[in-house]
Amino acid sequence: MPTPDRIRSVAVLGHSHDGKTTLCEALLNTAAATPRMGSTDQGTSILDFDPEEQRRSISISTAVAHCDWNDVRINLLDTPGFQDFVGEVAEALVASEGAVLVVSATGSVPVGAELAWEQMTSAQVPAIIVVNRMDKEHAAYEATVDALRETFGRKPIAVAVPIGAAEAFIGFVDLVDDRAYEFDDRGGAREVPLPDAMRNEIERAHTALVDAAAETDDALLEKYLEGTELTDDEVRGALHTAALQGTLLPVVPAAGLLRKGAGLVLDSINRYLPSPKERVRRGRDAKEQEVEIPCDPDGPLCAHVFKTTADPFGKISFIKVLRGTLRADMHPLNVRSGQEERLAQLGQPIGKQIVTAPTIVAGDIGVATKLATTATGDSLCAKEAPLALPAIPLPAAAYTMAIHAKSKGDEDKIHSALVRQSEEDLTFTVDRDPVTAEELVHGLGDTHLDVTLEKIKRKFGCEGRLSVPRIPYRETITGTARVHERYKKQSGGAGLFGDCTIEVEPLPRGGGYEWQDKIFGGSIPQQFRPSVEKGVKQTIEQGAMAGYPIVDVRVRLVDGATHPVDGKDIAFQLAGAMAMRKAVVEAGPVLLEPIMNVRVTVPDTLMGDVISLLNGRRGKVAGMNPTGDGRTEVSASVPLAEMFTFPIDLRAASQGRGRYAMEFSHYEEVPAQLAQPLVDSFRKEHAAAAS
Repeated sequence: MPTPDRIRSVAVLGHSHDGKTTLCEALLNTAAATPRMGSTDQGTSILDFDPEEQRRSISISTAVAHCDWNDVRINLLDTPGFQDFVGEVAEALVASEGAVLVVSATGSVPVGAELAWEQMTSAQVPAIIVVNRMDKEHAAYEATVDALRETFGRKPIAVAVPIGAAEAFIGFVDLVDDRAYEFDDRGGAREVPLPDAMRNEIERAHTALVDAAAETDDALLEKYLEGTELTDDEVRGALHTAALQGTLLPVVPAAGLLRKGAGLVLDSINRYLPSPKERVRRGRDAKEQEVEIPCDPDGPLCAHVFKTTADPFGKISFIKVLRGTLRADMHPLNVRSGQEERLAQLGQPIGKQIVTAPTIVAGDIGVATKLATTATGDSLCAKEAPLALPAIPLPAAAYTMAIHAKSKGDEDKIHSALVRQSEEDLTFTVDRDPVTAEELVHGLGDTHLDVTLEKIKRKFGCEGRLSVPRIPYRETITGTARVHERYKKQSGGAGLFGDCTIEVEPLPRGGGYEWQDKIFGGSIPQQFRPSVEKGVKQTIEQGAMAGYPIVDVRVRLVDGATHPVDGKDIAFQLAGAMAMRKAVVEAGPVLLEPIMNVRVTVPDTLMGDVISLLNGRRGKVAGMNPTGDGRTEVSASVPLAEMFTFPIDLRAASQGRGRYAMEFSHYEEVPAQLAQPLVDSFRKEHAAAAS
């Protein structure tokens, strides 16, 4: 069982298709955690084991695996690079003390790496950078390091340089001790003489590294400036401290597919990234006081559930133990629910395989199965020391669609499956629109929702179909009207009679509905006046022109008549409904649509493209505010009807660098040329239903 100071938990981040999973496979195999190196192309990866991942050749969820390297337990959390699954990255960072940012050796920094950098720095997680795919044609290590420094500032610093590139990538030089190593065929390397042709390059890079290390510590800098050479241990110690503080990012080369540099990456994780004891965690105790959580295996248990997977047979909860030791015979307290949990099985994951483990020590990661009340984000604690932990900073859903069961009678089944999936993926939510009654699903993009539907089809055996949601339009009036309606029906000896006169007038926007009984005398008996209002309300709920609720209207009951025998409650309801429909038609009806406040943040260079995108959606730009980091926030009012494909178009227009958020603002009148097709469609459907 490892001790906390001999544990490293690292999230592996980067752009999609930059080789993160392949690099992780190389690390696991080099450390002898797997018998052979898995392949994403051949579908043998132990990390991309989900059928959707294999079909799409992308990671869609974080996979966790552990290995041991030089007596250090390393937990690798292989995260997706595709933007629709950034919630998985957030969960992985919560469980990690460090990160490995993977960038292809192309001489540039892709947008996925920039987004990963933003999440990593926001979470204050130290990192190293691996310049991967050094075996590819035109691989350019130095140009890539320069691009990293241009993008992220002076923080990236090479701690190793490659010997050769592309097919000639045969080894590396450790710039701390100025030793050269040639790769073997097992992911490791053996020491060889320094290449004569590289001596100037090595000297220049070594000096830059030592300069950077010395600048992180006043005592070292003074010693260095006095002309005393720093020892290797002093340089490595300074790099470790600087990485922990976020002032430097050690950079190393690798070629994951060939396992070249795998040992170097593992060594760099051990040397430069912190142990759980070095990262301060905090929670809130029973008195709502913020307290530090020391990584002490002998302390009272505090564990964080950072990820959940669900299937028809139950849940698997991924757990980061922050304090104490989690044992299989424990009954920890779920602080949120206040209930004890029973641990059915405790283990440690290597991809989808779970290795049974009797205990999980502080700082380590494990899994528990079939926890009854526990969900992602919950804390499991000793009963005598409950702690609530900070919420996982997940992105808000940005893409919404309506969902319908493909097979009749599957509505309840698919709803249940969607709810189960939302327990696994907190960036996916499901609810029902109270106006349109449609079931809605919300996620981070079209691929996110497509993958979710494939998952529930495979796991729960039900299929859903997505469509653009109906817009919750409203109807209102722009003028006044006075209408008289009578409902009269004779059938044999019994009859129905109801007669009313109403007046309607508009209220200010947001005024809702107002009813006034202005009858003086007994033209309509007191007991039938609520019946008239009931009929009016029925029309208000069902709409009069396009089937949408009527708002911002005052209805005044001013006159009517009755019959001593045939006057009935239902007759006055029907008369009221008929009168209201007619009154709306005569009072200048219009459709209202929801208007959203939209805030879009993009790089300054792309602001014009985004403004054009908003203008093309009937948007009204209200302001542009620089955020101080080379980006601008554009504020606009945009109709909801124009926003359903906006996330996809924004991603294309901003090369994936755009962010947006929206919230409901108010209702506005729909332009006549857009409202008429909605009215015509309603009339057509109404006529078809009546025939």
